[in-house]
Amino acid sequence: MDIFYYWQKLEQNLKNGQVGYFGSNNSKIKQLAERLPMRIWVFKTPKGMKGSIQVVGSLLVSDEPRVAVATDYPNVIYYDPFSPESVLFTNSDTPERIQDVSGYFQYRFHAAFSSNFNGDAGVQAMESNVVRGFEALVADWGKCQMLERVGDRKKVQPINPFAQRST
Repeated sequence: MDIFYYWQKLEQNLKNGQVGYFGSNNSKIKQLAERLPMRIWVFKTPKGMKGSIQVVGSLLVSDEPRVAVATDYPNVIYYDPFSPESVLFTNSDTPERIQDVSGYFQYRFHAAFSSNFNGDAGVQAMESNVVRGFEALVADWGKCQMLERVGDRKKVQPINPFAQRST
């Protein structure tokens, strides 16, 4: 199982170096974390394309924070921004790819689309059959390691710089 996460503040978080976790006031994200997901697939709505989604990246879930986290959210899930498996897609913004991704998920997460990904609708469990099909869809897409898109990389330091980074 992986997690579908609608990342509303993607550009702002990357610019400010606010990476390594997603927080929420509701408990759905915590319930999904308890199911031991491998990855968080992050999505956003492309400008001017309401009703469509663009896959932004795939982030490796971590059971503990890899960077210092200062948040007031009661429910948090962590991911490893240092891992080579935490990637952002570099060419997922073409109309064809947006259409492919939107079509793939509209049927599976109809309620999320109809509520415009607000609240709990922006966080969904992606069961293994959905994950396998989606992995095949994006297998040959260009990608970069997540930290390449962070505005100020000096703000993103490991909690323990001597600890081995996950691979």
